[in-house]
This record gives sequence, structure tokens and C-alpha cells, in this order.
Amino acid sequence: MMGTATTSRTTANFYDPWSLCQARSRRSRVLIVEDDPDLCELMALLLTGAGFETQVASNGQDALVLALDNPPRVIVLDMMMPVMDGWAFRAHQRLCVTLAAIPVIILSAVPAGRLANVGAAAALQKPFHEAELIAAVRAYC
Repeated sequence: MMGTATTSRTTANFYDPWSLCQARSRRSRVLIVEDDPDLCELMALLLTGAGFETQVASNGQDALVLALDNPPRVIVLDMMMPVMDGWAFRAHQRLCVTLAAIPVIILSAVPAGRLANVGAAAALQKPFHEAELIAAVRAYC
């Protein structure tokens, strides 16, 4: 008996659950460096609700360790913190090849004039508006 040749054509599956899971796991990660636990939690909730993955550190030294371990897309940085402040963090970040290109958004009560030489991508004053923070992070993700 003679066999018949069949052509198998596969069509693209536009609903692929595995791809959706992969896309969710590739959300832009934001490192929040803030010593006030309540404010840190608020920012993490805001950014997570806006579709970002967040990671938090309570001082610059912990932030350096976290950022070196798994570099974020953006860093939201307070300037006045214990252990290592924002100025020291930025000095270390600028010297590190792995971290130097990561944009930093300053979120601090420090007067804007004192932030002139920090080299941040953006600077927001405390208290901040939720929409401003989300827009600033989105601009660099």
C-alpha cells in the first residue's frame, strides 16, 4: 500500500502561556534605596502596582551589594541615610564599571542646589507626587 505524503504546517500560537510568564519575569527592576521603612514600603507598592519589580535597601552599602549581585534598570536614591549616604553611594557607583551606566533618580529632601554635582538622571523633592515618581522611573525603563 502506498503512503501519502502530508505536509505539517505549524501556525504561530499568539496565546502562549509560557511566553506570558517569561514576559512577566522580565519586568524592569528598580532598586529603592531609602532608610525610612514606611516610605520605602510605599514606593515599593507604588512601583510594583505600576508594573515594576522592586528591590529595597536601607542604606548605600546594602544597595551596592544588591546592585552588584543583580544590577537593576533604575535606582531611586535617598541622599541622607545612615551607614553610607547617597553621595558616597554615587561615588562608588560611578567608579564601578558594572553600575556606572545605571540611571539614578534622586528622591530627597536635600535642596536642589546641593545635588548639582551628583550626576543624577532626575531629582524629585520630598514630599513627592506618586505620578511624578512613576513617570520618572518609566522614563528610564
